[in-house]
Amino acid sequence: MKNMKKDIRSWRALLVGGAVGLVAALAYLSGVFGSWDNRLSDLLYLPHQVDPRIYIVSIDDTSLTQIGRWPWPRSVHAELIDKLKEAGARVIAYDVNFPEPSVEKDDQALADSIKAAGNVVLPIEMQFIISRGQVTYDPQKVVSSIPSIGSAAAASGHVNSPPDTDNIFRRVSLSVSGPDGKIVPSFEAQILEVIGQPSLLKAARVDPLGRMMISFAGAPGSAYKRQTFSAVDVLQGTRDLTPLKGAIVFVGATAYDLHDNLLVPTSFGLPMPGVEVHANILDTLLDRHWLSAVPSSAQAAVLVLLGLLVGLLVWKLRAKWNLPLTVLIWIIVLVASLILFDRGWIYGILWPTVVMVLAYAAVTLERKISAEREKKQLKQAFSQYVSKSVVDSILADPGKLKLGGERKRMSVLFSDICGFTSISEGLSPEKLVELLNRYLNRMTEIVFEERGVLDKYIGDAVMAFWNAPLEQPHHAECAVRTALKMQSVLDQMNINKDFGDVEIRIGVGINTGDMVVGNVGGDMRFDYTVIGDNVNLGSRLEALTRQYKVGVILTEATKQELDGNILCRKLDKVAVKGKKEPVVIYEAIVEVHAATAEQKKLAQDFESALEKYFERDFSGAKSSCDAVLAVSPEDFPTQNLKDRCDHFISEPPPADWVGTWVYTKK
Repeated sequence: MKNMKKDIRSWRALLVGGAVGLVAALAYLSGVFGSWDNRLSDLLYLPHQVDPRIYIVSIDDTSLTQIGRWPWPRSVHAELIDKLKEAGARVIAYDVNFPEPSVEKDDQALADSIKAAGNVVLPIEMQFIISRGQVTYDPQKVVSSIPSIGSAAAASGHVNSPPDTDNIFRRVSLSVSGPDGKIVPSFEAQILEVIGQPSLLKAARVDPLGRMMISFAGAPGSAYKRQTFSAVDVLQGTRDLTPLKGAIVFVGATAYDLHDNLLVPTSFGLPMPGVEVHANILDTLLDRHWLSAVPSSAQAAVLVLLGLLVGLLVWKLRAKWNLPLTVLIWIIVLVASLILFDRGWIYGILWPTVVMVLAYAAVTLERKISAEREKKQLKQAFSQYVSKSVVDSILADPGKLKLGGERKRMSVLFSDICGFTSISEGLSPEKLVELLNRYLNRMTEIVFEERGVLDKYIGDAVMAFWNAPLEQPHHAECAVRTALKMQSVLDQMNINKDFGDVEIRIGVGINTGDMVVGNVGGDMRFDYTVIGDNVNLGSRLEALTRQYKVGVILTEATKQELDGNILCRKLDKVAVKGKKEPVVIYEAIVEVHAATAEQKKLAQDFESALEKYFERDFSGAKSSCDAVLAVSPEDFPTQNLKDRCDHFISEPPPADWVGTWVYTKK
């Protein structure tokens, strides 16, 4: 029996470790933490010697200071090309675009110099599109030199590829095709054509999108420090140009203000000038510094094996050896990653680290998890329906699961989507559920952010309450802030098209008063909820938002507990269905600290008109409404009040009228 238990524990350890490895493998294959994985892999880049045939002529701050502000006259570029030709440059990769005509004489001088050199490669700027497993370019967004200059060049190639999702430039497309099938080679591919080594393009390792990983030789400004000439030194002849004989010379901007720089794996926050990036790309091709990721299937398989290995060994060995063993395995993986990188293969170290940490923790805590499994299941079940505060309260006192409740002064909130029936009729069931889930998820997050309890979803409606099971002195304010935040967040979601072409608007009703809170239901199933007349009133207020065309309506009981922190305006005195006594209602507009002078004046002027209305001064109230509408013509409550004044001016109310407006519908 003892051996059987030991075998079961061993299999359980394997199961836990293997499960961690499998989940991590699936997450890795789905691209989770892909940017973090890339960032850690960037640390594997080590400095290496660059190809001695590559030089950079830098348009730097010194050159701009001495020659003049950018852009330079094209005669200056012509002179620079002439100087490089005289120095014997094998190729002049001129990373400067000339998309518009300038002084005709200067344009002709530049074209003549390019043609005379016979080895100038010019850039083409494009906007790339990654879609359906291929990289293409938009033919409407191509920027190249004017024909008179571009036609004089030996070749032209594209100079920009899209960065990775973390905005780090790691790959370059060696060629890209347009919608018409026209293929445009990269800047470096054209350089290889000019020097007669196009075969290197076929030897390069590329990913399924035809992009090559760039083997960066060092941090920005470091690898090519000795192989960089300032443009002003070339133009003024203040430096020996003998090293440029037979060299491939890149000419481009390094001055920061010219904004030609990119973040690369070796940047560490310092951008690399675009011309240096091109030099690194060509160095990768010339010296065959191929880099490519270890196949995803192999990396995923290693993650599963690591989970099994760590899980089993951590369980088998004594506790004092667990952590050192895990660290040792991690070091072995790190060394293996460095060796593989040196041989041109990138094996990410993020996910192996995650697997080992999680497998170690999972196996170590397995016994504790088993002992607390019942408690955890209870917490998981209730977490789907109520906030963390309720779960913690129930776990601290399981007796609260008994049927029954208590009477407390609380605040309740109801929100509902306006015109949901029309919205649902225009969408397929799948789209409707997707939209509703996205909406309800975000609204629930807001309730929890304001420490509320999610009572239930009633179709598209949300019901929440405050001040139970834990005491919340400012429960009314929390509820109103939740409503205002719901409106604000929903406005932004509509602007962001989070619901596609559908625009969602909601009405929110809030009431504060005595309610019964507790577990209501039967022995087989019950809910932690609130009931009572004040709860029903909150629901009625939500429906009134459609009558007054405002976002948030609350009762006077709620308004009195806000301590002046929310800008509100009195809307009306109403008798809703199911209530005999009239209720004074308010609109919550915005938190006071964020209120504008216009919003404050609107609230004040409307309430002044409303008081005249209650005093039966219908003509005076109408005049006040006209004044408000002159400034805020779209304010429906004011227009509604004005219409009532017109009605009572022509048909005065009875003598016992006290201003209550009766609603017979829910």
